[in-house]
Amino acid sequence: MSPEQLLSRRVFVTGFAAAAGSALLAACGGSSSPTATIAATKAAAPTTATAPTTGAAATSAPPTAAVAATTPAGSAAAISTTAPAGSQVAATTQAVAGTTGGTLTGGFDVGPGGSPAQFYPPSMGAGYVWLEKYFSKLVVYDVGFTKMQGELAESWTISADAKTFTFKLRPNVKWHDGTAFTSDDVKFSVELAKNPDSQNVYQPKYTDIADIATPDPLTAVITTNKPNVALMDAMVFVFMLPKHALGSIALKDLPKSDWWYTNPIGTGPFKWSKYVPDQYVELVANDTYWRGRPKLDKLINRYFKESGSALIALQKGEIQFTYVTLDESALVKQNANLTLIPGPSQVENYLQFNLKDPRFQDVRVRQAFMYAIDRATIVSQLFKGAAVVTPCVFDNPKYQPKDANPYTYDVNKAKQLLKDANWDAIKGQPIELLTYYADQLSQDILVTIQQQLAAVGVQITIKAVDVPTFNGFTNKAAPQFTLYYAGGANGADPDVTSIYFLSTAVPPSGSNRGFWSNADEDKAYTDGRAEADPTKRATDYQNACKIQNDQLPWAPL
Repeated sequence: MSPEQLLSRRVFVTGFAAAAGSALLAACGGSSSPTATIAATKAAAPTTATAPTTGAAATSAPPTAAVAATTPAGSAAAISTTAPAGSQVAATTQAVAGTTGGTLTGGFDVGPGGSPAQFYPPSMGAGYVWLEKYFSKLVVYDVGFTKMQGELAESWTISADAKTFTFKLRPNVKWHDGTAFTSDDVKFSVELAKNPDSQNVYQPKYTDIADIATPDPLTAVITTNKPNVALMDAMVFVFMLPKHALGSIALKDLPKSDWWYTNPIGTGPFKWSKYVPDQYVELVANDTYWRGRPKLDKLINRYFKESGSALIALQKGEIQFTYVTLDESALVKQNANLTLIPGPSQVENYLQFNLKDPRFQDVRVRQAFMYAIDRATIVSQLFKGAAVVTPCVFDNPKYQPKDANPYTYDVNKAKQLLKDANWDAIKGQPIELLTYYADQLSQDILVTIQQQLAAVGVQITIKAVDVPTFNGFTNKAAPQFTLYYAGGANGADPDVTSIYFLSTAVPPSGSNRGFWSNADEDKAYTDGRAEADPTKRATDYQNACKIQNDQLPWAPL
């Protein structure tokens, strides 16, 4: 999906706790309806719960719900509570609750947290549920997004001025090929993340980094050129990558290298085994994993072109878990053999305007869109109340100014704004609304928006495409879209949303795909990134929200 907000970014994703097996996996970017939280069966309790990360680049599979903006308590993942009779992908022994061994087969890349057949971590704002099974990070959040915990970092210290970050690494961690994991790998991975040519969607979060030092094999020191209280949050998006395996590949060739899908090596609980294009990926247990061997022997990630097919496979016992949409959750509740795990999405659905298009350069046109769309009714009737309306990108009320314009549904006001903007003279051909959302609920929402805009004189056509096609249209300096509907992620730290609005965060490094540029917005985000006082920092992000609410670089839903 897109690195935006709702249901994906944001999204977020927590992986099977590091040892694999039964961790709750929160979905990453997507729609604001049921967030795709994925969970495994009781068959293999992990040793610790991994942190849900927030993500959101347009790389994940089509999310499900969506208009209202932020963290609804929607449904999430459905898991089988009985052992299926067999595996459709291969002749395997499936995991059984309370036992060790076997194979867990699931739709890891179904829903807003997915990024099917995408394997280059820097360009992925989604798909972390699967990536975290074989790659690792220095730090992650706990499952409640309340506390940072170490993964490959055993401990860390932050200087009083928030400019020096010292990480002590866990000893005796090995890459899957037996090579020791060291601070050289940390330096390589962070330098890749901050390189503007790496195609990293989160690259703007690392621009303050001035140096990465490696005083010894188990110590890495990151220094910034200014205070950055958001850097630790930024580190949850940096997968540790092996310098000895990738260091000789030219940066321009790295994103498309076949290394990522032939025999990649990580430090995670599972190792790469097999990839059958368009069908599945198979991982096997890492016997030398630093937390101990996983209780499962194998993980299989099956690909599904449609999320509904994954639910059918779950009902037939062919897989053991998948993401489901809000409307599908009703079917899950009727099956005693399935367990529905609900959770908030931390994702915001929105309409992204291409601000290079002359029709959207008048803010009155953008405001008219907001007044024309009855967001409250969409939430109550289509989302069944499992979503909320937001005034800007932030789902946390702490960052929403109390005087934000609610843009209450007002057809007459929308018509007047369009008249004042001379819409009839500039509207041209019907506007194509691009999206990667293909589920029924999202389609119902988009048709509703189409009808409501038509009522004020704005004609749109809906074009749903797969994620790679969507990215091809939107993730470029000369974007090939006029308007799109997507989801972007919130997270534990508000700075995660900076990649959507900073003027420096334009594609391919960042997710400011509308090419919004506003000096006051830039200042609000950079001030918030540097401010240690929580109250003052909240004010900085309220200022960012106020600008978004007034100027509408995108239309939050």
